[in-house]
Amino acid sequence: MKRPTRVLLFLVLGLLTAGLVSCSSEEGPATLPEKAEDTPAKPAAASSATPVPAPADSPAVAEIDQGTPRRGGSLVLASMADYPHRDVHQSNQETLASMGPGLAYSRLLRVSSGPEVDQPSLVLECDLCESWEMAPDMTYVFQLRPDVAWQNLSPVDGRQLVADDLAFSYERMRTTGWPGEARFTDRGIGEIEAVDDLTLKVHLEFRDADGLLALADGHSKIVAPEVVERFGDLRKAPVIGTGPWIFERKLSSGATEFTASPSYFEPDLPYLDAITVKAVKSAGDTASVNPKRLALLNAGQIDVVVAPPTDWTQLDRSSVEFNSRVSQQPEIGMVLSLNTQAEPLNNLAIRQSIFRAVDPWEYVDLDWQGQGGVGMGMPVPSPQWQLDQSELLASYLGSHSVARDILEDNDIIFPPALEIAVADLGPDYRRVASQVKGDLEAVGFEVNVTPVDPATMQEAMFGQDRDYQIALAPAPPHPTTNGYLYSMLHSGGPGNIANHDDKVMDALIEVQAAELDPVRRQGQLLEVQRHALEQAYMFSPITGSYRWVFDWNLENFYPNTALSEYHYWAETWFSQ
Repeated sequence: MKRPTRVLLFLVLGLLTAGLVSCSSEEGPATLPEKAEDTPAKPAAASSATPVPAPADSPAVAEIDQGTPRRGGSLVLASMADYPHRDVHQSNQETLASMGPGLAYSRLLRVSSGPEVDQPSLVLECDLCESWEMAPDMTYVFQLRPDVAWQNLSPVDGRQLVADDLAFSYERMRTTGWPGEARFTDRGIGEIEAVDDLTLKVHLEFRDADGLLALADGHSKIVAPEVVERFGDLRKAPVIGTGPWIFERKLSSGATEFTASPSYFEPDLPYLDAITVKAVKSAGDTASVNPKRLALLNAGQIDVVVAPPTDWTQLDRSSVEFNSRVSQQPEIGMVLSLNTQAEPLNNLAIRQSIFRAVDPWEYVDLDWQGQGGVGMGMPVPSPQWQLDQSELLASYLGSHSVARDILEDNDIIFPPALEIAVADLGPDYRRVASQVKGDLEAVGFEVNVTPVDPATMQEAMFGQDRDYQIALAPAPPHPTTNGYLYSMLHSGGPGNIANHDDKVMDALIEVQAAELDPVRRQGQLLEVQRHALEQAYMFSPITGSYRWVFDWNLENFYPNTALSEYHYWAETWFSQ
């Protein structure tokens, strides 16, 4: 099966949370409408549907009350970065897509959110479509909603959305060198045809079970042809979409204001009247709840912030009263990988002993405040597609005694020295590396930890020589299951982080990638994870998550940030 070779590697190695990249702004105010010595206790699986309880001496974290929606009110958000311009097709910058001008646009499909959605989740639902089906020739046929109108702003003037608008937008996204080109090519999206005003055909060039995710990606916005034709591009053009929010203006302070669109096609949405997004950057542009953002939250000047796990203690000790909710996103955590071609890691027993010695649940508890989990660190359609935490503990990780037994059974009496290269990204990474070192020394290994700057580490891990033994680094920014597996675990992938030549692994990845039956694919994907752990290639000792901190009166707030989703902003309301 033909597979793409153009896959994004650790291009954002310096990020602790993907999607919170800080960019400089190029525009002024808008002028247009404006988680142990021996086996630990069985770990609990992380839940995204229930807020993580705070300590007894901290503000209580309550379950969201699902009352009757209340209309009105204005929500003020704090983003961690500004957006570079207004053209949603020319940049993959996250603020632009999900907390900037991108809020005004719709997509053909979107990722589901809400109280019934267990995270992580890549469950899709219609946005601009009413339904879709797959024809025998690997063509998806979409029926569009007939009630979608563009926002009533010139030069589009509120006309009906038609299939030609989607075909135009997708062709524009595929412009050579633009982010959408690789997004569509890697997912096998071929010809896109407007059959009539309300029918769209999407042809697949190869079977890819993740193909539709390209159309639901938060960057795959549908834009109006008239605006592109009049202004050339969208960097400084009017922001006109079919989404729930109208872009009003960007203030000289950097805040961006949106109002509810009266012509939005989903009845009663959005519930809020307005949203204001304030870019409140942290010192050094790190993803952190800095004192300024905390002060704004305490003063009631912002209603929602995203708190990285390492900042929870800071928030807990503050005087701020808040509610919170955890949004799971496995692919934004840490990855521990072993170079299978480096001595002594070409010995499977040594690799397995290393994995068995590591107690990641201790790390999650001590360094990540219990937020996050343990797994393969890849995006999955739902939690049931991940190996259960109890299976990880029973079979692969978290027991010093089993680690010693593996060494003894294989006559490895004097384990050789090991070198852990850790991405030099601050105290959090160094602390986890130190804990890995402690676990390995407890079973008899001699271990040295070396902080390595991100650029040098990228070369060591992915260069021709693959000059490393053990690496601890951020997970790569792959939003889909197949994108992650082909890059990180397939022997032909540009990442092949374990540096293996494992044809069994390759076959497992290839079979699940083309399996369109979700039940069969789920079982296949679980076997991929088991094989990777049995061979001790890599795993994520701390999978990723966001903690959203928000006003007590904000209800029905269930953010799912997979694939840069953002529709949940239209579904929340204030209780008073």
